[in-house]
Amino acid sequence: MSSETRPPAVKRRAIYIFLVCSSLFGLGQFHRYSGGVVMLPIANDLGIAVESLGIAAAALFFASALIQVPTGMALDRFGPRIIIPSITILGVVGSLMLAIATDFHEVLAARILIGVGYSAIMMSSYVLFAKWFPPTKFATLASWLLAASSIGGMMASGPLAYIIEHYGWRSPFIVIAIITLLMLLIGVYIIRDVPPGYKHDDATPGTIGQSVRGYGEVLLHPRFFNLLAMGFVAYGPAVAVLGMWGGPYLEKNYGLDGVERGQILFLMTVVVPIGALFFGPLDRIFSSRKKIVITAVLTELVAFGILGLVDNLPLWAVTCLFVYIAFVQQYYVVLGAHCRNSFPDHLVGRANSTLNLISITGVGFMQSLFGWILAVNGENGYEYSFLFVAGLLIIALVIYAGSSEETIPQRP
Repeated sequence: MSSETRPPAVKRRAIYIFLVCSSLFGLGQFHRYSGGVVMLPIANDLGIAVESLGIAAAALFFASALIQVPTGMALDRFGPRIIIPSITILGVVGSLMLAIATDFHEVLAARILIGVGYSAIMMSSYVLFAKWFPPTKFATLASWLLAASSIGGMMASGPLAYIIEHYGWRSPFIVIAIITLLMLLIGVYIIRDVPPGYKHDDATPGTIGQSVRGYGEVLLHPRFFNLLAMGFVAYGPAVAVLGMWGGPYLEKNYGLDGVERGQILFLMTVVVPIGALFFGPLDRIFSSRKKIVITAVLTELVAFGILGLVDNLPLWAVTCLFVYIAFVQQYYVVLGAHCRNSFPDHLVGRANSTLNLISITGVGFMQSLFGWILAVNGENGYEYSFLFVAGLLIIALVIYAGSSEETIPQRP
């Protein structure tokens, strides 16, 4: 359904759906980015080694990754209107569990529930955008989703550090649980899986078996593996810094307190929407999505190389590099459009959920990676971790360079 032929009521509901999805995704972003600020206070309060909490931070992402495939199948079978509240309610429970946690195992269990609970929102949003908006606007909408939801990431940096300093680390998670529950209730009222008059694809799965076979189609798609290689490093580097290890790194190397660390992490979250809005329109300006992604990753590679190789960087230089990494990582919206336009409508949920699975797995791996390296070499662990990430970026670039940009015809 093109934008020109959509009735005003359909356009309005599409906007409302976008706002609900952005709000819920923003609440999930709060949890994903909060680790860099909240993990040290949790460690100090509960008497846990911060290296151990790297596992708890990564558990959110591993749990989210594990559920991506069944979520993609469920989305293509049952639709976002059912899937979003059914899964996200677990995030509400996890947030409340974290607020009352008293030891490492309770923190770990809470983070797992949060990871599962907020795992369906991005893919649900993509499925809804594919059906409520013209295909040519997909990358732009994906960038707007990231930009709008970045408010959650911003709240998880400086503002969260301020709240923890004055009110403790538990109360913010109770507030987030309440807001999430409220948005779920609004979503049940607002969200519809398809607009009126939408022509369903005959290939839409009717059974679980058909859904599984659809994943076979996705995985056997020519050169999809090349997209997945880039997907593995698409979020991990920036989120490892912003969502967990940036705060401890700044404390160890520069002696910054919680509020000072939060201010630098806040700057990183501020550029996330700017980066998303920057990369979104590029999808329609340049003829090659692949060249956009490759150029972005090359510059990110340079930033991590400097962090790993240059000794005694001044704080302002580290801040600039951290901020740039958060900005350039938003090339993911172009990579997502590359993936979306490679598949017909009935496979969009499974294709993007597979890409998202790999991306989230990359986040969990890189957050764990820093912890493993620091456990072996506490003195230079951060520098070795930055260089390891740079090596992963090189490997991903080589593989992604072989990807295809052929576009499958989409419904008008």
